[in-house]
Amino acid sequence: MKLKFAAVGAFALILTACAQQEEPTPVYTQPSYDKSGSPSCPGGYDLATTEAGQTVCNPVGQ
Repeated sequence: MKLKFAAVGAFALILTACAQQEEPTPVYTQPSYDKSGSPSCPGGYDLATTEAGQTVCNPVGQ
């Protein structure tokens, strides 16, 4: 009987761990703007636009 409860508990633990995984949210940095209003990003980042229309600096490796 104890083995049956242990198996059910392990199965429930595995299901709980798998169900809580979420897709990671990308982390962006804000660009710096010069006097004319042109955005620029530091080295290792590219200028990008999010789905919401925001201008952000996206890491190059993505």
